[in-house]
Amino acid sequence: MKFTADQVWGCAAAAQRINNGYFKEQVWTQPATDLTGPMVLVKEANKALVKGWLRNEDYSQITAADITAGQTARNHFKSYTFLAIAGRLNEFQTTAMQLAAKEEFTGRDIYDFAVISCLPSVAVRDVANSELKREIYTSEQLQGAVGDSIVGDITVISARFNPDYNKHKITARMGESFVDFWFGKELEGTIRIKGKVKTQRGNKTTQLNYVKIVG
Repeated sequence: MKFTADQVWGCAAAAQRINNGYFKEQVWTQPATDLTGPMVLVKEANKALVKGWLRNEDYSQITAADITAGQTARNHFKSYTFLAIAGRLNEFQTTAMQLAAKEEFTGRDIYDFAVISCLPSVAVRDVANSELKREIYTSEQLQGAVGDSIVGDITVISARFNPDYNKHKITARMGESFVDFWFGKELEGTIRIKGKVKTQRGNKTTQLNYVKIVG
């Protein structure tokens, strides 16, 4: 079996769209209406979706927009060539760049499919991080020494769940400054919080801890 780059990357983009993000493993939940019954699968792992579609040569869920999104993600990693020349790529980034250069895959490329399944989300994160870095560069450091209490309104920029900590990493704007902290649930919009300064970083961002929602 042979697959084009557009097919593989299009499947990865479709999995990203269907799952509204990247999930390395299956996600199960206990129905609130049946706490003693079996767990219910709510998210299939992105790599399982991609491998299944390719294995069965079933592209019925892959849209033209997915193909375009896959091409965009692939082109993002092709651009890593400039970082490679400067010697600024880590092992994962090098692998992503090499996969982006492949024009054709076979049924034996199981590992490649698994890696590519996560790359659309990585590309989105890369672009968002680049834009965020530009904003942070022109921002102001949050005033306060380590250990100081902080109260104020934040506007959430991102809330990324980390299964290792079972918490969300919240990145937010507070006035003209940028803060981040771990929180037990996903946050969005504008929220008033209270917390303490944990770290004042050299890149103008501030890490908070002991964060609570107030008001």
